[in-house]
Amino acid sequence: MESKNKKSRYYKIGTKLLHSGEIEEESCGSVITPIYRASTYNLNEDVYCLIKKYCKTEDLNTKINDKELKELRYRFFYTRDSNPNVAVVQRKMAMIEECDDCVATSSGMGAISSTILSIIKGKKYIVSTPNLYGTSFSFIFSELEEIYGVEVIKLEDFLSKKWRKKIDGYEISAVYVESLSNPFLLIPPLEEIRELRDELCPETPIIVDNTFLTPVNYKLFSILDSERDIVLYSATKYLGGHSDVVAGIACGSLSKINKVWEKMALYGCCLDAETAYYLERGLKTLHLRMERHNHNMYEVFKYLVDVSEKCRIKIFHPLNGKYQIPDFAKTLVEQKRLGGVITFNINGKNEKDGIRFMNILHERGVIKHATSLGGVESLISMPYNTSQPTWEQQEMLGLKNYRCLLRLSVGIEDVEDIIDSLDKAFKEICR
Repeated sequence: MESKNKKSRYYKIGTKLLHSGEIEEESCGSVITPIYRASTYNLNEDVYCLIKKYCKTEDLNTKINDKELKELRYRFFYTRDSNPNVAVVQRKMAMIEECDDCVATSSGMGAISSTILSIIKGKKYIVSTPNLYGTSFSFIFSELEEIYGVEVIKLEDFLSKKWRKKIDGYEISAVYVESLSNPFLLIPPLEEIRELRDELCPETPIIVDNTFLTPVNYKLFSILDSERDIVLYSATKYLGGHSDVVAGIACGSLSKINKVWEKMALYGCCLDAETAYYLERGLKTLHLRMERHNHNMYEVFKYLVDVSEKCRIKIFHPLNGKYQIPDFAKTLVEQKRLGGVITFNINGKNEKDGIRFMNILHERGVIKHATSLGGVESLISMPYNTSQPTWEQQEMLGLKNYRCLLRLSVGIEDVEDIIDSLDKAFKEICR
């Protein structure tokens, strides 16, 4: 079995998404990588040698190096640790991100937790913000302190340097943000974060969840350091793209990704072979789908602006001109390359009105009343009932100030049908 990595490293992103990382199966001549359902694979002395070195079973003073550990990770012997279909996804994402390597996990939270757990040892703090996916928030703001004693320095305090009076930079394990935040779609000042990190705590990695933007709209290693920093994805969303897989991705340097893999294997959040197969299939059309998501989102955004005064809508989006846009993202905003999510509040309405609004949309059959995002179909939900359900985060974000807050994930349907469905629902709610 041979990978096509060497053949595709110089291709553009659409070609890489289609062809990089695939296994050429010579026995039957398949043009795609088949599903490898085996839970275990034939062993040999080479694998034994790598396992012995990794586990120090013959010499406690020996230490496996990063290249040897990567070789072990890509030797297929037990599918919890390595699998051909998972390897294809990892190689493909490494080629797309132009980094050393990737780890694929059984969920986005598997990637997030494995990554953070791989770097917090001996550290007292993590820098983050409440502008996160709800489970990420709970893990960082509650679980890390309760179980591991790691406290949060809020991002605004980090940027203002208030922490310097009592904290040494070496005590900070990481800076964790989302490139386009859930649910208010804020863009963090990555240049400022990177410059401050480089000045005051240069060994601290910046971890960025790029789920909402995807590597098609923006490759974060064009601004981050691929040797020190880590880019994450909930592959459940746009990367898979069809609401039929749950998976996560962590991308970065070999030394960083090896450590993430160790936590992934230890805590058992490995990606299933069949799920990896469907994820790889979804990746092959990511560039095409994102073009449609970007286009449809902008058309829907313009419609919402048109009816905002009549229906008393407050829109949360970088395109509304009310957010401060960091330099790295100005071209993204100008080109409307921001994915398919729009969040808005219907002022003067309450939760029951919002549920009625979503049910009207659902009954029309174009926009489904369901959680999640990034699938080919349009979905709508209320953040304080789904993605940000905890009281603590709602208080920090001020979610309860918006009694009819809705998060719309614009799909790839004909945009006229999406807008027509919204228009009829607004007429029912706002009359």
